[in-house]
Amino acid sequence: MAQQQALITITGYVGANPTQFNKDGMPHASSFRMASTRRYFDNRTQQWEDLPTTWITVKAYRNLSENICQSLKKGEPVIVVGSLATETWTDMNGKPQSRIVLEASAAGHDLNRGVTTLRKFIKPNDQSQPETKSTEPQVEVDPFARHDSVAPVEIVVPEDDEAAEFSGNPEEFSGDIY
Repeated sequence: MAQQQALITITGYVGANPTQFNKDGMPHASSFRMASTRRYFDNRTQQWEDLPTTWITVKAYRNLSENICQSLKKGEPVIVVGSLATETWTDMNGKPQSRIVLEASAAGHDLNRGVTTLRKFIKPNDQSQPETKSTEPQVEVDPFARHDSVAPVEIVVPEDDEAAEFSGNPEEFSGDIY
């Protein structure tokens, strides 16, 4: 019988650019740090208050990993859906360590914070798509990259967005995040 684990959704900001790594011989894996700060409205002061920022490592695999690396950048608002997992290891002093990570099954920009434009890569030698002249800029295809349907996203955040005042914004964070 297969076990199922509840999915969770976390919103926040990308704290560090995604990096790729190999896991158990899998070449398509990536991780990034994410900051999430819960807020509440204080009726007494009539102002929004921030709770402490929670930092979590997000890991992704296969196509999602590749798309994350091409789409998400430090400081951008993000929504991640996935399952929680515990990683364990022994540090240099022989002491056991552990941390909670979010293994992503879906990720994307938070559209409450900006607008994205989706552009799909066109597969080379794809005869199924008619050749048309377009006024949109063409996306160059890396001949050595995988040619699955990946979609880089461009995000535009208005200057008056409340995200600029967000105390948990990773752009304001000057310490180490790992």
